[in-house]
Amino acid sequence: MGLANIKLPIAVIGVIVAQAFGIIWYVATLDSTVANLDVAVGEMKASMTDTSIAVLETDIAHLKQTVDNWDAPEVDLGDIWASLEDFDDRLDDIETQQAIIENEMRTIMSDHQDFKAVLKEMGMEAYGDTREYGNYGR
Repeated sequence: MGLANIKLPIAVIGVIVAQAFGIIWYVATLDSTVANLDVAVGEMKASMTDTSIAVLETDIAHLKQTVDNWDAPEVDLGDIWASLEDFDDRLDDIETQQAIIENEMRTIMSDHQDFKAVLKEMGMEAYGDTREYGNYGR
């Protein structure tokens, strides 16, 4: 039994031949598509690389120039803290002076109230002094 004795219908042989041609056509089309895409990617890569490199080189040069021209003052955090501490000390002094002034004002206004009362008892009111001295008691 050899190959010569195998009998296949012509329809089966036709289907096998059609499938073979179909596979050959598919592989050829696929190869053509891959080749076209390879060329397109190569062209895009070449154009983007040249343009991108030029843009990046320009940006880097601009950044270097900006950094070179930038004369940023050197900031010493110690100086800033010293200034803040000085400000805080000065604010404390002002608050202390304000408290002293308020205390003195209360004392003066209390003395005026007492003086007004003495003048009233003597029958010599303070020449039309009608001021009211409130909230400054001892």
